[in-house]
Amino acid sequence: MTEEEKMRWFLLRASTVVGGRVQYFDEIFEDKFFKALESLFFEKDNPLETKDEEFEDIFRFVTEALDRGA
Repeated sequence: MTEEEKMRWFLLRASTVVGGRVQYFDEIFEDKFFKALESLFFEKDNPLETKDEEFEDIFRFVTEALDRGA
């Protein structure tokens, strides 16, 4: 068996074993991200005036929260 074939089988097994868990991780990320954006929306008098930096802060907040949970 070549190295390329070994790698293909390895990745196939990995995707089979952890595929569902990765999908679950995506759902958690989407949920946290949506809740953070919703919170930002409702704390603003005029949410349409939200600055780009505030959206970046939301992204950082969510990814840092996920890093702490890992």
